[in-house]
Amino acid sequence: MGPVSNGLDNAAVVDIRTLLVVSTLVLFCRAALLGYAWAINRTYAPARLWAAGSALMAAGVLLLALRDSLSPFLSVFVAQALVLFGWLATSAGTVTAAGRNPPWRAGLVLTAATLATVLLYLYAQPDIVARTVAIGVAGFAFDAYVIASCLRFRGSPARRNSFRILAAVLAVSVVSTMVKNVHVVQFGLTSLFDTTWEMRQYFLQSIITLVVCTALYLMIAAQKTQEALAQEIEERRRAEESMRLAGLVYEATSEGMIVTEADGTIITVNPAFTALTGYTPEEAIGRTPRILKSGRHDAAFYAALWRDLASRGEWKGEVWNRHKDGTLYAELLTINTLYDAAGKAHRRVALFHDITREKQSAEIIFHQANHDRLTGLANRYAFFEELAKELSRARRAGERVALLFMDLNRFKPVNDQYGHEAGDVVLKAVAERWHSCLRATDTLARLGGDEFALVIGGLHAGEEAAGIARKLIHALEPPIPLPGGQAVTVGTSVGVAIYPENAMEMDSLIAAADAAMYRSKAGGHGEIAYSTQVATASGLDADWMVFGDAHLVGVAAIDEQHRALVEMVNEINRSVRTGQGDENLRKLIGELVAFTSLHFATERRLMERHGFPDAAAHHKEHEDFELRNRRFAERFEPGDELRLLQMTKDWLSAHILGPDKALGAYLRSKGVS
Repeated sequence: MGPVSNGLDNAAVVDIRTLLVVSTLVLFCRAALLGYAWAINRTYAPARLWAAGSALMAAGVLLLALRDSLSPFLSVFVAQALVLFGWLATSAGTVTAAGRNPPWRAGLVLTAATLATVLLYLYAQPDIVARTVAIGVAGFAFDAYVIASCLRFRGSPARRNSFRILAAVLAVSVVSTMVKNVHVVQFGLTSLFDTTWEMRQYFLQSIITLVVCTALYLMIAAQKTQEALAQEIEERRRAEESMRLAGLVYEATSEGMIVTEADGTIITVNPAFTALTGYTPEEAIGRTPRILKSGRHDAAFYAALWRDLASRGEWKGEVWNRHKDGTLYAELLTINTLYDAAGKAHRRVALFHDITREKQSAEIIFHQANHDRLTGLANRYAFFEELAKELSRARRAGERVALLFMDLNRFKPVNDQYGHEAGDVVLKAVAERWHSCLRATDTLARLGGDEFALVIGGLHAGEEAAGIARKLIHALEPPIPLPGGQAVTVGTSVGVAIYPENAMEMDSLIAAADAAMYRSKAGGHGEIAYSTQVATASGLDADWMVFGDAHLVGVAAIDEQHRALVEMVNEINRSVRTGQGDENLRKLIGELVAFTSLHFATERRLMERHGFPDAAAHHKEHEDFELRNRRFAERFEPGDELRLLQMTKDWLSAHILGPDKALGAYLRSKGVS
């Protein structure tokens, strides 16, 4: 209800005062009802604002009704202040219910300005008409904003209809107030209790509006509560459905599941757990997962697992466990932690599935990829990998590595006389005899045909390799029986090269051992030849990879970058030889990867600009090499630097002398130099 100014027309005191008292009672009743609604649902803020606003307006209207008994300050200024603040709170409640944020700052500024105007026209320039118009403008602003908010509501259909009815009721109230204000301005107002039709309709309409709005507020609050209850019921239904599905998954999944206390005590397990481990729920509950311990993991493994659970609340990895019947199996295990309200670990949930077959398949694939099918020894690829790792370890530990190349003697006559099947028998026998006299840390490889290689690490003196070489020779002295009852005797020529005395790079060490082996073969059967090559300290700064005239492709931009790439490879090699540390190696490798990408981009631009016909194949070589380099750089570990160096040197040399030479010739034919 909009506030009005007052006067001293006693002729109409009874009628208007009665209407004011009725309005007061209606407002107090509304405050009580909406206060109760808020008490029921304290999360619904609009009910609190409606109740508070109604109480303030009721107090203000009561002061207006007691105009004859109170001073003008109380019956006019204080009364209008209470009504305005109540109106503001009630409007804010409706705006909030419509899903919008009330413009509190603007509302308070408007209220303060209106009250200042009331004071002005109450004491400085007494004018009841001006006061009435000022109050009417503020009320119009409040109601107009509320009407707009109601019409813009986009919630449920039921509440949307309620807000539209509320907007219509407020619109009627606004029209009634405007009629009253026009009458006041046109004919003047000398008393609050004026008995004209315009004043009577205003007070009657105000009472009707109060009653209807009260009903609508209660309806909107009830609808909101009903929607909240419906949503809660739906959420509970979904939660129950989710729990039911989770229960079905828990019971039917093929993954084993264990739920434990924070300390690991098992609370429950699912049927898949029993199928995978052999333990029934009765046998597992109350115990810890240690009942599955296989013995294949040390204490440090489990300590690291618990550290991860304590710090991150989760762990994932492969674990070997033991079935109830004693058989070992591999599982992929994931553990997650559930926390209580205080943030402490409350439960742990473990999921696992058997990966034994996958592990066995992976081991078979790995073995086939890294081992010679005939003898079971390491193949050429595994030999290079192990040599690189052993050289890297020796460089860091200040130890020596012996590389032995062995070539069988009198093997060709076996193939010629008895056939290749007999030759295979001999090769297997040689591998078995040699393998039996080596340490577990030594790497014996078959490079192809009757050529073998042996990597021996952890040596403190190069002379230690001599005893092992003699063992290899003596192991072949007994005849080797063949399937047909015959027996043959083969020997071996051994070439030995020592890191770092004979060479510091993989290819140089391999070349030294190979050359020594050929000297042994030339000197006679059963000989051991040692490399005479010397890697001196004066050669530490020498270029390992040489860029000469043969490597020029005739295009200045490409040749300049090729020269820079070769120098970067040599710089990494010098860093390895002088032991400058892993951080410096990471830096140099990162620079090499970045510059390689820059170089490939240069060649790609030239190929695209001049239409090189083999651009696709050329670019594919670049992509493959760049991918390998980036993987090395991202996953760099001690021992990787030698493999990266050797791979880069071999690839770069072959690429420059092959595809890049062809690219250079094509570009020169197009006038590029």
